[in-house]
Amino acid sequence: MDKFQRIFAAIDFSSGSDEALRQAHERALSTWAKLAVCHIVPNELRSQLLFPHISRIASLNDPFELERVAETASARVMEVTGRTQAEFDLIVDEGTPYAAILTHAEKWLADLIVAGSHGAAASAAGLRLGSVANKITQYAHCAVLIARPCRGTGGIVAGTDFSDPALPALRAAAVEARRTKGDLTIVHSLDLVWPAAGVASMALGGSPFNISDEQVRTLEDLARQRLDDALKQLHIQGQAFVTRGPAEIALIETAAHLKADLLVVGTVGRTGLRRLLLGSVAGTVVTEAPCSVLMVRRHPG
Repeated sequence: MDKFQRIFAAIDFSSGSDEALRQAHERALSTWAKLAVCHIVPNELRSQLLFPHISRIASLNDPFELERVAETASARVMEVTGRTQAEFDLIVDEGTPYAAILTHAEKWLADLIVAGSHGAAASAAGLRLGSVANKITQYAHCAVLIARPCRGTGGIVAGTDFSDPALPALRAAAVEARRTKGDLTIVHSLDLVWPAAGVASMALGGSPFNISDEQVRTLEDLARQRLDDALKQLHIQGQAFVTRGPAEIALIETAAHLKADLLVVGTVGRTGLRRLLLGSVAGTVVTEAPCSVLMVRRHPG
């Protein structure tokens, strides 16, 4: 897939969701994509099994409440994006927010879900990623964009470990660079400590696994060459950057140093009850990144 053509924005009237809505609107506008906007009214009463009569009474007012919420949501979308009602699909429902968002997104055949990094219920106590956004990134059937305010640099950073799951992320980053005319930097980090080897060695009275400086330079040269080859295959201009240390730290620090607007990472989707478990790199980047994060998944098979 070269472009996202069905973009699904989740909103809750917070400033974070306004940013998500703006980014979803701009992305859809630049690619002629279809836009849906979804707001879920949290309904804790339906999960109150001790007092089922309360749920029945509350449900009598639901159609009227949801209609008023839909009017408010529609007005918010038009205010933030300038679109008319005919230029977006509006979905308003009740339930557990993340579950309902994911259900409606899949039913609408979304290929990208956009959510703010903080929701209306997020506290100010240092939370970097709201609980709803976190659940969406874990269980979504498609790519997810966690929107954070842009610095306007146009910079895009993409990480690769040269594995198959990283390929869709590089392609998506290349598409983004073309779409926004932004500068693309692809990053590979050499994690030079192999924990299994180090622990086994020390258990036997030896030293942690190490390699020489010359070997490190050779690995860096090989990695840089592979990054350059990847850029050529993508047919796009960009910078190749090789660093050392854990990949998630390297990506976050590179994005911060370059004041990037977007960081792109890849992960692997799963089927069945465990649809998706984020890898440690993708999970940390989504949570800790100083900019928006586009998480692109490759489904096995």
